[in-house]
Amino acid sequence: MRIITTLIGILYYGILLAQTPGPNELYKKIVNYYQQNPDRLEYVQRVHKNVFRFDTVITSFSYLPLGDKGFYLFYTDSIFSVTSGILFSDNYYVVNANVPEKILTKKKYLSSNFLYVPARHCNSMFNLLTRFGIAKSVTRKDNKYIAVTSKGFLEIDTLTFRVTKLSETVYFKKKYHQYDEFYYLELPDSIQKSIREQALTLLEAAKDFPIVTFKDLDKRNSPKEILEGKQFEFKNLISFNKGTVDSIINGKYVIFDFFYQACLPCHKMTGYILDWLPKVDTSKIVLIGVNPADSEGSMKMEIENRKINYPIIIGKQAKEIAHRYVQEGYPNLLLVSPGGTILEHHIGMSKSFLTKAEKIISQ
Repeated sequence: MRIITTLIGILYYGILLAQTPGPNELYKKIVNYYQQNPDRLEYVQRVHKNVFRFDTVITSFSYLPLGDKGFYLFYTDSIFSVTSGILFSDNYYVVNANVPEKILTKKKYLSSNFLYVPARHCNSMFNLLTRFGIAKSVTRKDNKYIAVTSKGFLEIDTLTFRVTKLSETVYFKKKYHQYDEFYYLELPDSIQKSIREQALTLLEAAKDFPIVTFKDLDKRNSPKEILEGKQFEFKNLISFNKGTVDSIINGKYVIFDFFYQACLPCHKMTGYILDWLPKVDTSKIVLIGVNPADSEGSMKMEIENRKINYPIIIGKQAKEIAHRYVQEGYPNLLLVSPGGTILEHHIGMSKSFLTKAEKIISQ
């Protein structure tokens, strides 16, 4: 019986060995996969291990190829909302989800994450060999091929030949090294689709964003002004969808919601407000949107698609109001009293603003 078991084991190992491609054949199949899937969105999880092989840093990033137009290397938050990244098109730009402008940067400031995107380095034999070196050996374990290269270890899916993991040594001291592991994760289709749509929506809007430099930002970064207690300075407000606003807000508390269409945090914050408004006395409070970035045509489509029924100020007046009150990106929110005094100013997406607003208007 033991002899039979041993023979079966040897036979199984022999079959696996026969099915395992050699280094050159494996590289060809990897290249073929990435050439056949040029538009693949990569979601990468990086795990950094210290000299004791304990996980010390876990981060994630995504890579979206844009064909001949370039690529977008970006980050998402814990719920897979796009937050920020670097766009390469005609140049290198920082494009963030909460600021309607492109920040001109240089290739040398491109995140080192760029080196760990298989789609960038496995789309030709030359690129693959340049990045990872020659594969010294190939073995098979379960549903993975493991290639030992001169620069680390590659794990490859046996069915598709997609790279699923990269391990590299980070040289630290003579006998003590640290390690980086990169996992190329297959997210559920719905999440993949959501991330792709968010990124493409942001990049489409970014075509019309003004271009600024980091020097421009440094000049702009004056100490943050405290707005609470000051009078709201603008009168004769006119929305493009509801006409004159002054009569709508007369004698009421007002939430001014500063947003633009490609800002996902803005949409979420607006959603929080719309869910919250029916729970309070709407005879006392009104919501006004202020969008300084988008055209009337695109906002008309937005209103139809999202069934928006509150006033939205756009164009020149929106730009003037946003220039005066928006600080540190979007969304920004103001709560203004019936007498025109700014009671609360909030930066970012948070329900705490609504909690404070509810306390104030219920007094």
